[in-house]
Amino acid sequence: MRVGLHTRLLAGAEQEYEDLHRAVPTELRDAIMSAGFSDWVIFRDGLDLFHCITVDDYDAAIAAIAELPVNETWQAQVGRLAEVAHDYSGDASDRMTMVWDLAW
Repeated sequence: MRVGLHTRLLAGAEQEYEDLHRAVPTELRDAIMSAGFSDWVIFRDGLDLFHCITVDDYDAAIAAIAELPVNETWQAQVGRLAEVAHDYSGDASDRMTMVWDLAW
């Protein structure tokens, strides 16, 4: 399945956010992939972040990584840069609506 999320940075946090993502810890990448995520792309438009996620089962995968120490450490680093952060609640209301897909 593919999931779209929208988050938002605090003004002035753009460069630090991008710098952090150039050095995502291998342990976190491995945990994300082990949970069933096969791709996670983040696009930035100004302060707005758009996440395009490919995953077997989003709810199960997000629950699997939510409380891992490596993810909690990462979220503490990244979360302080966000005005609107992903809260890992698994609530479907945080997802963007897919409008069109070329592969349909």
